[in-house]
Amino acid sequence: MKLSNEIKVSLVTVICILALAVIPKYVLNVQLDFISQYGPVWVYIAFIVTKDKAKKSKTCYNPLFWSIAIIFVTLAILALYIF
Repeated sequence: MKLSNEIKVSLVTVICILALAVIPKYVLNVQLDFISQYGPVWVYIAFIVTKDKAKKSKTCYNPLFWSIAIIFVTLAILALYIF
């Protein structure tokens, strides 16, 4: 069974949202604000909105590119709350 690009990126988004729900609450003991808590969702929305325009570009339509961007945003949010 082959997964579509949208499914691949959405699975990465779900995992990152779960990480942003669990790590700050149980490890860092902080409360994330609304924009930070849903940071991966904002990147996923950008992927969905631009996917038709990005089909011409191999880099921007690649699900690996968007998955790495979502993971980077998640790690950046966690790094902001760690320090």
